[in-house]
Amino acid sequence: MHFIDTIVNSFEIDIFLILIFCSLSLANLGVFLILKKVSMVIDAISHSVLLGIVIAYLIVKDLNSPFLIIGATLIGILTFYLIELISKNSKISKDSAIGIIFTFFFSLAIIIISIYIRDIHIDTDAALLGHIELAHISQLYKIIPILILSLCFVVIFYKELKIFIFDPSLANILGFSSLFINYALMTLTSLTAVISFDVVGTIMAIVCMIGPAATAILLTKRLSIAWGLSLWISFVSTSLGYYLGIYFDLPVSGLISVVILFIFLIVLYFEPKNGIIAKIIKHYLYKKSFLIIILLMHLENHFQQNKKNYINDVKKDLKWSSERYKTCLKKAIKLGYIINKNTELIITDYGRKYLYQKNQKFGLSHNLD
Repeated sequence: MHFIDTIVNSFEIDIFLILIFCSLSLANLGVFLILKKVSMVIDAISHSVLLGIVIAYLIVKDLNSPFLIIGATLIGILTFYLIELISKNSKISKDSAIGIIFTFFFSLAIIIISIYIRDIHIDTDAALLGHIELAHISQLYKIIPILILSLCFVVIFYKELKIFIFDPSLANILGFSSLFINYALMTLTSLTAVISFDVVGTIMAIVCMIGPAATAILLTKRLSIAWGLSLWISFVSTSLGYYLGIYFDLPVSGLISVVILFIFLIVLYFEPKNGIIAKIIKHYLYKKSFLIIILLMHLENHFQQNKKNYINDVKKDLKWSSERYKTCLKKAIKLGYIINKNTELIITDYGRKYLYQKNQKFGLSHNLD
């Protein structure tokens, strides 16, 4: 009850809505960026937009001017364009191009600040965490149009986005402008990122764009489901992070980022089909299965050569430890692949059938002796 009372007494609907709309607008594009393998462009944009803000401020001399957002967005688009240009026309990888461009733009911004506007204080804490607790409801007027615009873009151009991501050549053959889709996506990404940096800070913006999408991709192979899941995960993570921030009186943006990471790690480890634990279990089971296959191959090869397969002789031939040999033999007998007839091991018809199926599946050969 204390938890509920604390949340009810401190809950602010305007802050909650700002967080929800902002996280949804970020997650909306995340799946497409990850599948296109340009997700870290958001990190580059988070550094390079400072140059756009600085240049715009030098022109308008007003920290509240909307031209600062426009300048930051244009530099964000320029960042992506230069990354694409460098990676496509040189031997430099996209990751290296990202590192080159964002460090150059960020360094240039710092130099300009040091020379021309030293009297302007940059609150690095606010830039990273956003101080969403102090946000005004007017921030919704920035975020809602971006959310609507990006949702409409995904819904209207979903088919084109899908083809562009998985087969850009096919997109051109079908008459879709992959160049338009590419730059429209990155323009929206830049605009969404810039607005989000201003409202919720850099850390939450990056995490909300990448985290829910990465988690969704781990859960499904279908693009439409992954897109919907990323929005749902973003909503749940943001809500839970906000409630925890209220209860523990901690920075909300930071807690939302932690919740998103926590959910990602849970899925990464415990996802039933492709999670890390599931893969470890599968690897263990495959290992046991292959040991049985090797044993059956050995017995079948000796049978074809009219050789007897006595328990101790087979163990010496395979050069296995006593524990491994005993465990594998016991399992094979239990499954009906082998029978033990007076210390002689005989492969059954069922065992031959199983061996044949595995040979066909894995392309194995009997001649392993």
